[in-house]
Amino acid sequence: MSPPISFPLREQARRHLENAAQLLKGESQQLIYACLELRLSIEALIYETLQTYAKTLSPAVATAYQHWQPGKVLGLLREHDPLADRSLRVQARRVADDGGPEQGPPFFEGTDSRLTVEWVEKAHRSMSSFLHQRTISQLEKGKPIDEAVLRTEAARISARLAEVLKSEVYNIRITGGFEFSCPRCTAALTVDMSPLILNGFADTSCISCSTAWKVELDKAGEPRIVPADLA
Repeated sequence: MSPPISFPLREQARRHLENAAQLLKGESQQLIYACLELRLSIEALIYETLQTYAKTLSPAVATAYQHWQPGKVLGLLREHDPLADRSLRVQARRVADDGGPEQGPPFFEGTDSRLTVEWVEKAHRSMSSFLHQRTISQLEKGKPIDEAVLRTEAARISARLAEVLKSEVYNIRITGGFEFSCPRCTAALTVDMSPLILNGFADTSCISCSTAWKVELDKAGEPRIVPADLA
């Protein structure tokens, strides 16, 4: 099977954001076009995330391909991976002689800033509200688009998109987990990374002896396993 085609969606998102910034300097119809450009920037960023997950060819990704709404797409990806819409700060350290991380400052540190499902849905809907023909009621009342409200909302969305596009790293995917031996029967246990990162702990149980365990991260960020009733 040939690898999925990769499109430069992040660059497209950046161009749409730049277009929006220029249009927001104008008035009237230009402001409406700025809203469209911001919507397109949001969509491009989320489709880029989808493109990253497409490599897994999972059922969740296949379902997400059928939707164009960015909030819907990202929501499906979050069901597949709870970290899909979470910003992540990462450090890279060299491996020391003992196999652990080298002490001292990391040789690389950066943040993968991401949009959340809730933010995407609200921002996309907000920009959409300025792209519709005014209703007959609004026309009868002589109620034009409130340009001040539009500019304020567009500025808020632009700032967040710019922050995401300035990320030092992006499209990080954390897979796998920590492997342990059950302290009671020595059977193999694997704990997913997602709950450890999100909550600082993860619950698991041994499929061999049915003992419930809790894996926690200590102050140094190292995982330790303890009985669930003692955690």
